[in-house]
Amino acid sequence: MKPLSSRERFMLALNHEEPDRVPIDLGSIASTIRTVDAYDRLKEYLGLARNKKIRHFADEHIIPDEEIIRALHVDTMYLRVNVPKSWKRERVDAHTVIDEWGVPWTKAPGSLYTFPSAHPMKTAEMEEIEKFPWPDPGESSRYEGLKEKAQKLFQETDYALVAEGLTGVGVFDMTWHLRGMENIFMDMILHPEFTEALFRKLTDFYVAVYRNYMKAVGEYIQMVIYYEDLSGQDGPLFSPALYRKYVKPCHRRIFQAIQENTPAKICVHTCGSVYAFLDDYVDLGVEVVNPVQTSARDMDPQRLKEKYGKALSFHGAIDTQRFLPRATPAEIEEEVRRMIRILGRGGGYLFTSCHSIQPDVSPEKIVALFSSAVKHGTYPLA
Repeated sequence: MKPLSSRERFMLALNHEEPDRVPIDLGSIASTIRTVDAYDRLKEYLGLARNKKIRHFADEHIIPDEEIIRALHVDTMYLRVNVPKSWKRERVDAHTVIDEWGVPWTKAPGSLYTFPSAHPMKTAEMEEIEKFPWPDPGESSRYEGLKEKAQKLFQETDYALVAEGLTGVGVFDMTWHLRGMENIFMDMILHPEFTEALFRKLTDFYVAVYRNYMKAVGEYIQMVIYYEDLSGQDGPLFSPALYRKYVKPCHRRIFQAIQENTPAKICVHTCGSVYAFLDDYVDLGVEVVNPVQTSARDMDPQRLKEKYGKALSFHGAIDTQRFLPRATPAEIEEEVRRMIRILGRGGGYLFTSCHSIQPDVSPEKIVALFSSAVKHGTYPLA
């Protein structure tokens, strides 16, 4: 029997069929190698040449090169919207950069991550929503060359192509970047008209970006990831009722814009305890959930597979917070075997870590993670 291509393997699994083995992913903002040093150590361990310039797209989230993709048996390759040429990288100081929305992002010395250090719409009133200097979703430089790149990858490789949206920021995420987390929560209760107007304005932007993005790459991709962090480890950040009032209508518009321009699967990334929103995601036509943070409340993989395994596929599930840094290679192999046996039955599982692999995870453990997926992911599962 002819071996399946990565693309065929990926699509069979996400159509809830069993391919030859569980497909493997690496390279999204939620599932890649963190930091240049960690990536260099991995390449050295594998005996691969170290690059003089390593490509990364946000906070040293590494874009793995094809040598690493092949060495780790990865089935995916990623496409991303371009940084618009109108945005001039403005540095406030050695640790802070202002993004195209006017949000300053600070990376403290010794930290691996940046965070918003101020919020440009923190004190805004209703009339200031229209006056705010909104980025232009139609700026052509965002999409330059994307169709040609996607077409070339589709024709010349057999990877499953995944379109990653807007560097990990969804419409709710952007409200608190602009407004501040406490303010947007109070707005939902105290200022519903302002809240609806802000979400509507942001959704207009997102709909336009995703429509343009999908028109460029939609015929070539197999999945698109939309990012929206609605939960913490112990449950939702705000009630499902407020989600359905303010955020779900935005998601419906955005996902419809995607669905109208590509047959690709929609994957939604929501960290933490996403369980309370899964019925809503199914209703919206979401087909894949990421990162499946099994260490969070209500995220038992057996329960998820039993209740949602016919409607949803699962992407991730190997804990990077406590398990990977502390586990031995043998323990990693056993956890990979266990997770594949639960989530991989009948297809519906895309294997990877549940978040980016942190620099305290050794190359030996990274190799154990991916080689175990090949070893134990072959169908039929034992």
